[in-house]
Amino acid sequence: MIRTFILIFLTHLSIATIFGQERIWITQSKISDVIAFEKKVDPDVTFLSQNESLSKDYYPLADKHQVVNPVIAQRKPISYLPVYAEYFYTPDDSLLRLVSYNWEKDRYGNFFDQQTVWKAERKKLDAYDKEYLRIRSMLFSSLGQPISTDSLPKEVSSDEGKYYTSETVWDSADIHADLNMIFAPATYRVRLTLYWKN
Repeated sequence: MIRTFILIFLTHLSIATIFGQERIWITQSKISDVIAFEKKVDPDVTFLSQNESLSKDYYPLADKHQVVNPVIAQRKPISYLPVYAEYFYTPDDSLLRLVSYNWEKDRYGNFFDQQTVWKAERKKLDAYDKEYLRIRSMLFSSLGQPISTDSLPKEVSSDEGKYYTSETVWDSADIHADLNMIFAPATYRVRLTLYWKN
């Protein structure tokens, strides 16, 4: 009886840890709330400091809301890729304006180390597509049905050669969210970008 209870408890703990690790923040709030959230997701979370700027193409409200360098939480992988959660906020009110979740290996590594990672990843399109589909499925329950989605990776031609991409977009009166997978030389990642329109 006790042994069964312990096994059930450990199973629930593992499931909570798995789903907890992928938790996505979708509420506009103070940056202090987000930091507390990340510490609940992983009490041993690693916070990074990086210079990041947002272009108007990436964040259409960049002229209206001048954000500072993001709070970046590095989470451990639960399936295949680690997660880098980047939280951009305005300094005068500490209000969250945009979040970017990047499922990517060695996102902030040095260029020489990254080349080794890219070489290892370039034959793993199936792994990235599975991550994209898994994350997209999870986001359906948080964000609802998207306005558009790709079910299979699309091959795109560029000056540097062919690469693959998939995209899902959510848009409402309050938020805009974009999940994309890019599988190209020097860029292997799944990214969710979400911003609030006010």
